[in-house]
Formats: sequence, structure tokens, C-alpha cells
Amino acid sequence: MVVLIFNIISETNVFIDHIAERFLPIPEKLSLRVVIHFVVSLILAVSAVFYFYLMVKDDLFFSHSIVQLMMLFGLFFIFILTLISVTLRIIEKWIFSVRQLEEMKNLKLTSDYNSLQAQLNPHFLFNNLSVLKSMITFDPEAAVHFTQNFTDVYRYVLQSKDKATVKLGEELDFIKSYTGIHKERLGDAFVVDVNVSDAAREKEIPPMALQLLVENAIKHNIAIKEEPLVIRIEAKGDTVIVSNNVNLKESVYSEQTGLDNLKGRYGMLTVKPIRIRQDRGNYMVEIPLL
Repeated sequence: MVVLIFNIISETNVFIDHIAERFLPIPEKLSLRVVIHFVVSLILAVSAVFYFYLMVKDDLFFSHSIVQLMMLFGLFFIFILTLISVTLRIIEKWIFSVRQLEEMKNLKLTSDYNSLQAQLNPHFLFNNLSVLKSMITFDPEAAVHFTQNFTDVYRYVLQSKDKATVKLGEELDFIKSYTGIHKERLGDAFVVDVNVSDAAREKEIPPMALQLLVENAIKHNIAIKEEPLVIRIEAKGDTVIVSNNVNLKESVYSEQTGLDNLKGRYGMLTVKPIRIRQDRGNYMVEIPLL
């Protein structure tokens, strides 16, 4: 009967562990989980002892040395069982966290490589070097600003490659340099409107997140003086929204690998989703602030 009770306590702890993990996850609720395991096990053990007492109907039941020994052993068993149950769950969480971290690093490396590859794209370099050459000839002062933006873009890409998150303010400073390069090429056909509070600038996002969204808008839409491409970046609550008017190019095909990568990186950092909305005249991506 003692062996049966110990088995019941063991199986009950396994059941509680599976149920409690949904509502009281370890390590956030570790102390409460330990208390629950111990209290439930103790209630079952005490109930079993009194059940035996009622069955044998012996007033001296608790004075028997074997009963006292089994009660002491039972308490020790409950302690060990609770310790093992919680330890196994902590180890499982640790292994899961290590795997998540490794996956996030891989996604980060892929994103950094893709971003750097896009910036080093021969077409991108050729266009901007051609613009720089013309500016050196006709507007040397503007050429200095253009070169500075060009340098800032590559510096930020290289500096952020080892970071999981950066301040929104840092990303916006980078976006200013990045869009400055395109502004020199597109002129009045390209407009960027930023409306972000100082408080929001102190929050964090994955590096190159805004750059990806801005780059997609430039890549997929026509930008001409008569129909300029307008990109708006604004912070609302705990999110930052990047939106643009839609005037799609006919020849551009997208596999959305950039957005999928960004979703994967966010999935490692927060449960908050990325929201994408599109209608006939506007495309909007809303990403969480961390």
C-alpha cells in the first residue's frame, strides 16, 4: 500500500508539472511551482496515512516505529521528488533557451549578410558612385554630405552585426543616412517623414529592421516627381509603423525572405506579432518596440 501511494504521488506530480507549465512557467514562477508540488504531495501522503489509520483502527497506530519511519521516509521522498521534477523542467527550459539563442544567432547572421549584400550590390554601388561623381563635379559641398551618408551606412551595418537589438534612435540616425543616399539619387520623387517621440527613441528594435522595410518600399515602388514615393515612420504606443504609398513596379518579384527573417528574429525576442496591412493605396508594417 505504501508503494502504491508513492506511485500515486509520483504520477500526480508529473500531471501537475504538465498542467502548471501552461499557467505558471519555470523559471518565472519557480517558487510557486515548488510550493504547489510539495503541498499537493504532502496532502496526498497525509490522506494516505489517515486512511491506513482508519482501516486498522488502532489507537496506537502513530506510535509504531515502522509507521513513524515510513512517514519520515515519505517526507524525504516528497522532497526528492519535487526537487527532481523542478530540476528536470529547468534543464528542459535551459536546453530550449540555448537552441533558441543559436537559432536567433543564425537568423541574425543571415540578416546581416543579406543586408550587407544588398548594400554591396553592384547596381547599388554603381548608381551611388555615379551620383557622387556628378556631385563632385557640379556641387562639391553636397558631395561631402553624400560621402558622409555613404560612410555612415556601411559603418552602421558593420557595427550592428553583433547586436541583438539597438535603440530606435540609433536606427533612425542610420535611416537618415540611408535615405539621404537615395534622396540624392531620386530627388523630389522620394520623401521620408519621421514622427517619433524622444521616449520611443530610447526603446529597442532589431538592427536593420527599419532599413529592411524602407528598402522594400524603394525596391517595389515607382518613384517619380509627379508621383513621389512617400515613406512615413511613426511610433504609436509600443510599436513603430513604417508605411508608404503604393505604386508598384511591374518587373519586381519578391519572395518575402527579408520579412520572414525579420519575423523570425522578432519571434526570438518577443511574443508580440508583426502586423502587415495593405490596401489599394497604402502599405503598412507595424513592428513592436522592445
